[in-house]
Amino acid sequence: MSSITGGVGTTFYMAPEQEHTKLSVRSKTSYDSKADMFSLGVLLFEMFWLKPSCTYMERAEMLTALRGESRGAMNKGMRTEEAPTSTPLFTEEGEIIGNWAHASEKRFPDSFQNVVPLNAQKLILWCLERSPKRRPSAKQLLLSDLIPRKVELEEKYLNEVLQTLSNPQSEQSYQQILSKLFDRPTPTAVMTTFDSEVSIKASMIDAQHLLAKSLNSVKGSHWTAHGISYSSPMSGAAVAAAISSLGRAQHVGNVSGGGKDGEALRGAPQQVATILAMTAASAAAVEGSVDGILGADPRVVETLCCSMSDIFQCHGAVRLQGPLLRPRDSDDLVSSLNKPVELLARRGLVLRLREDLCTNFARAVSRGGSATSNMKRFDISKAFTESPAGLHPKEILQASFDIIQDENRAKSEFLEAETILVLCRVMSLLAPKEEMVYQFPPLSLKSPVWFLRMTHFRLSDAIMDLLFIPTSEVIRQSCLNIFTTLTACPPTELCSQQRQSGKQKRKAREVKAQKMEFLDKCLESAVLDDNIPKRCEKRLKIFLSFFLIPHMDANSALDVIYEATKKLHSGDINSSNHNEEIKRLSKSCFVEAMRCIHKLRQLLKAMEKLGIVPAAKLHKKDQPHTRLIKNLSYPAYISIDLGLRQKRTNFSGGLYFQAILLQDDFFQKGERTPNRKYGGLGTRIAEGGRYDDLVRQFRPPGNFGSVQANDYTAAKIPYCSGVLFFLGKMIERIYLDAAHDEKWQHSFLESLRRSIGHPLIDSSIPVQCIVTSETGLDLATCAERAQISALLWSAGISCEYLAQSGVMMSLLRHLWSDGNSEWSSSVDRICGICAILNIPFVVIVQPHLLKSKAAVKLRQTTASSASGPLYNWSEELVPLSSLASLLYERLSSNSDDDAYLADLPNEATTAESTNVLLQSHSNVDIECIYVGTDQYFDNEHKVSNAQWKQIKKVMKSSEQKMTCHINDLVDHSTPVVAIDLPFKVVRDLGSSIIFDGIESLNKGEIATTYPQHKKLLRNLMYALDALARKDKFQRKPEEKMPVRLFLYSISCDKYDLITITY
Repeated sequence: MSSITGGVGTTFYMAPEQEHTKLSVRSKTSYDSKADMFSLGVLLFEMFWLKPSCTYMERAEMLTALRGESRGAMNKGMRTEEAPTSTPLFTEEGEIIGNWAHASEKRFPDSFQNVVPLNAQKLILWCLERSPKRRPSAKQLLLSDLIPRKVELEEKYLNEVLQTLSNPQSEQSYQQILSKLFDRPTPTAVMTTFDSEVSIKASMIDAQHLLAKSLNSVKGSHWTAHGISYSSPMSGAAVAAAISSLGRAQHVGNVSGGGKDGEALRGAPQQVATILAMTAASAAAVEGSVDGILGADPRVVETLCCSMSDIFQCHGAVRLQGPLLRPRDSDDLVSSLNKPVELLARRGLVLRLREDLCTNFARAVSRGGSATSNMKRFDISKAFTESPAGLHPKEILQASFDIIQDENRAKSEFLEAETILVLCRVMSLLAPKEEMVYQFPPLSLKSPVWFLRMTHFRLSDAIMDLLFIPTSEVIRQSCLNIFTTLTACPPTELCSQQRQSGKQKRKAREVKAQKMEFLDKCLESAVLDDNIPKRCEKRLKIFLSFFLIPHMDANSALDVIYEATKKLHSGDINSSNHNEEIKRLSKSCFVEAMRCIHKLRQLLKAMEKLGIVPAAKLHKKDQPHTRLIKNLSYPAYISIDLGLRQKRTNFSGGLYFQAILLQDDFFQKGERTPNRKYGGLGTRIAEGGRYDDLVRQFRPPGNFGSVQANDYTAAKIPYCSGVLFFLGKMIERIYLDAAHDEKWQHSFLESLRRSIGHPLIDSSIPVQCIVTSETGLDLATCAERAQISALLWSAGISCEYLAQSGVMMSLLRHLWSDGNSEWSSSVDRICGICAILNIPFVVIVQPHLLKSKAAVKLRQTTASSASGPLYNWSEELVPLSSLASLLYERLSSNSDDDAYLADLPNEATTAESTNVLLQSHSNVDIECIYVGTDQYFDNEHKVSNAQWKQIKKVMKSSEQKMTCHINDLVDHSTPVVAIDLPFKVVRDLGSSIIFDGIESLNKGEIATTYPQHKKLLRNLMYALDALARKDKFQRKPEEKMPVRLFLYSISCDKYDLITITY
């Protein structure tokens, strides 16, 4: 290398090949960058060897040994090949071939070997190879495994950053780091997949094949073309929702095939199935990952939410939404099965999204002081939990009803009973349209069949303390599981309430023996697996032996708990083996248990006074007659479950209950035996109880909740009780009931609606009218249909004129030959769809009829009375001035909802809105004369034969079209082109423009026929072209509308009407 300086360098850092160059510059010996690697090896040694040498002599001897040379060889200036050489340790590729450990002992100090890492020692020896060829290049050195990776080097700095973030004192550095974090761009992959967790799951299946199979499964005898295609571009979530919706309607073709009624519908049921499938697809595409039914119809959800809101407001509650976020507290004991979503604010605060509707509201109550000590509130909103895939948070739709009251102002048991009463009223919303009764003498259970699990947390804790159960979380959880298994009454006992004959008594004794054997196995497993002490095992066996016979009556179950705890306490008091401390502990636990049992008894009495009586108790002979409350679903029974615990810790320290809904197929048909075993047979629809402790947990320290700043005062913790509903589970049950197996036992239309498997069509759809044309919901008449819809909207009548997912999505999408797609269908098909969807009216708009007579046609798709015809699709001509009032009258006669009628505007408002619309239409009286080959026909010359009917139809159609044509000329600005030419020439010009286009004025036959008017014809062509461009600019690009104009002959005072199409 020409840039390398020869004969320069410090002796100890010089490579062996440099020594001869330093003594004899004329020598041809040369060196390269490998000499720098040798010097690097010496520098690395000194960097690792931080201990300074006492004298220069000691340093010289150390570096000489490091170089692998003797002192004399260096002083004599021996050549490299003459100097003492060591055995090579590395190949030219950097592989170790020599005994590097022996070389390390020979060339490194002893203390150096003990301190410096082995990879550093190998690296130094590699750089100090005497042969330049065996030393590493810079590239080899950087790629070598002997050098630590970049991550290992940055670990130190990473630890420093983490220490800065965790130190609350380093505010400035903390804010700088956070600023950089928020400035970090979001990766494209995250932007693409963030809200597509359901789509990712759906992509794991063959969605295209399943969608095609689902579409084929709904075909019937009148199936023509379904409204959606399995090749339609939709997200994975939308496809999955459409498949699910079509799967619920797989039997629709079986119901609609054959018969007069089926012939009248002409394939409408299959079309309704695809309409609802597209609605589900739209909901899933927008809402994404939600609980319950994927793609649940928003109208079903809204209907349920409105019904629940009415119940809550009936109890005097107002809608108050708790905060969306709360700061994460290190002492926050609120935990859940799913992790809460945590957010990082720009200021560095760690916040939590609400994981339920109770926690954040409890925090607001704790900070509200007296302002939040007396109120009833409800809320229907979404809660959020962390997504397992780390994408968009999982959304859970919930409803909450809460009572906050000072304990001194009300009896707590009645407030708790009121929350359970609200629960019973909400459960009645899940009742099917037709009452279903299950007979299990003496019990008679109505659908929905559900039961109430109830416990008192302090009762369970007091009993475990009485049993001397250690406070270990694992051991106590094991005991709670045993409590649930053996003390709670399972729903299978609903089948065993018949009178106790001798045979049943013998069977009961056998069951008792089997349960005792099962108890021994459970305790043995708990001792072995969960390390429950032997002493606790004996006391558990004594306590649980009282529960070998399950009790469906809650008061009887409390009596058994009382007897079991009393026996344990009496044994402790009378025992001589227990000291005074154990006896005091036993007494305090027994007193606490008695207090909790008393609380539960008071609650049961309060529930009875409010009319909440379990079905298992209603049929007892000794039970006084109880008046059944309308719109109230009674629990089948109340189970006292000592092992019941909430997965979250919101409801703690007091009452806690769960509503468990049983499926209607829980009992086998024709048998009185359960269809499933206890454990997977029910759905938790709601939970509730006391959460005073949660409010206390969020109460800040110090003088809080008081207006007195100088004195230490604080607002009292109020009584807090509430119930939380899981709407996703409720909606899922509603969909299951809509597709019940007994749907065939109804009228044809009702069976047809049930076969679609959608709950919305069991009741009236919010839309009361569809505004269509003769060809369906096409684009050509969109403007006229919008005008009619505006008229009905102003009258308070809900209607729709577009094909959208809310009402009429996928109405026979017809593909025209030119590739343009329009929404088209026959009026009969639309009427059939409306009849199934409970949309009572169809307004048919015909432009010529609207402009000539300011009228529309009206069809009623549903029967006006129970005795009326099923399909009354006869048309009637209705003037616009009376359309809204006519619909209002018919809707009023069929509606019992006074509140709805009050919301409709009066007739004066309807008439005023109609007059505004009528002003835009002119009435033109046109008489048509039909000229045939044999004679002409007018309104005076009529013939009474079959020919006259056909001619009359043609004449009427011609009158309507000409009326529409003339009205269009009046409504729109029609230009007049004045030309100073004879009218004969003007007529020829008009014919040429119509058939050959405006270009014919310059190059066509007309230009040859009238050469004397060449300049005038050219200017006329320019004028018409500018006029057409102006009209085209005022319209939408996709619209191809004709341009009408008058050609006026000034000299003859006559005109010709022509039409130009571009």
